[in-house]
Amino acid sequence: MKQTTKNYETQWQAVAAYEKKSLPQSASAEVNKILRQAIADKNSPQVIKALIHQGKYDSVLDSQKDTLVFVHLNEMLSKSSDPIEQSVLHSMLGELYLQYYQNDRWNIDQRTQLSGFVPGDMNEWTKNIFYDKAVEHVAKSVAPADELLKVKVEHYAAVIELGKDSRRFFPTMYDFLAKRAIELFPQVEEDDDLSRSLARKHITQESLFAPLEEFVELPFNPQPEEYNLWALEMYRRLLSSLFARGLEQSTVLIELEKTDYLRRLYSAYENYALLSLEKMVRKWEHQDFSVEIVDKMADIYQAKLFSADIPGAEVDNIRREKDARKNLYELLRKYIDAFPRYERITLLKSKLSALTQPSFSLAGENTYTPESEKKLNLTYQNLSSLKARLYRVEMPVFDRYNENLKKNEKKTFVKEISVPLPPEEVYLTGKTAFSIDIKEPGAYKLEFEAANKQV
Repeated sequence: MKQTTKNYETQWQAVAAYEKKSLPQSASAEVNKILRQAIADKNSPQVIKALIHQGKYDSVLDSQKDTLVFVHLNEMLSKSSDPIEQSVLHSMLGELYLQYYQNDRWNIDQRTQLSGFVPGDMNEWTKNIFYDKAVEHVAKSVAPADELLKVKVEHYAAVIELGKDSRRFFPTMYDFLAKRAIELFPQVEEDDDLSRSLARKHITQESLFAPLEEFVELPFNPQPEEYNLWALEMYRRLLSSLFARGLEQSTVLIELEKTDYLRRLYSAYENYALLSLEKMVRKWEHQDFSVEIVDKMADIYQAKLFSADIPGAEVDNIRREKDARKNLYELLRKYIDAFPRYERITLLKSKLSALTQPSFSLAGENTYTPESEKKLNLTYQNLSSLKARLYRVEMPVFDRYNENLKKNEKKTFVKEISVPLPPEEVYLTGKTAFSIDIKEPGAYKLEFEAANKQV
């Protein structure tokens, strides 16, 4: 018996209620019911909506390895005459083949790889067949590019959940499906190393970080079995399309995604990513969305701050850290000042706040003899002055965060000590030392105050 639109709405309301209560298993079970009913009804929009929702949950297919869903979806695909609907179904089928493999990969990987033919029973398929099917369908999902570019994603709003930014930056069904393809292709794991695949195409790793106009000319031309080139090919196609349509900010956002994707080529990323981003930011420096590029550059600068020091090169290590901090500070300050009203300027503000966070730390001995110098080494940042109050403690309390214990602490004020802090840039750490002149044995504690705040 066919469901009515109202019945589907009731079921989707139940899904939303389960999600609101953080019950993903119950929501997934309800979505599976909708999917099976929609397939039986041949209700394509509801099938598509259910398949998209299933991506949120781990339990995409039940434990019985029910392959009937593939039969029904392929049947719907063969009977559909709408190229947009066909593309969406191709995309969903590609995802489902990957999810089916992932859910049962332990058993599937035990099978001897087959080539040259595909068994009629999916339970006999090997990993390469699932991968071939996934690549085939995902590639076909973006094949009718001209038709997909004519259709706005809003036309599929009933079945596709889209955020405001998605509609603004990626307005067509081609954009939607191309971005899905970029997400799906990396899930097809290639035994061959990406660097070898690139070498066979005579493509250097450095060229992957080239400016947009050069990158979109790279001849990836992946064959169906060249799994690890398909994501790069989709980046190439999508970037070319966005740029041709004059969608500048969208182009930059995808370029940045592509740069993140290239982290898998570790050495190349270390050598070329920052240079690539610097060229990109110079190109777009007068546009407020250049903030997005600066955010990625800042991540690289921050990584350099925490990179391993070079043994035996202390002076160089200190200079390298200072340079990285200075470059990062000036970069953040420049773009915060240039685009204070940009919608995501808090990305840079939070990084600047972390970089210039006032702080200090002490190092010294736990105990001193009455005659020895009571010297303490101080490391500080973004502090102009620091005062210490010295107390003699009758009942030492070492848990300073336990308010109940602190109430029982008996302390006697001895004196106030001004700690000289040589001026330093707000983004750099400074070092100094001071001594405490006390002769009388006992337990003592220091409480510090900086910028009129107890520390």
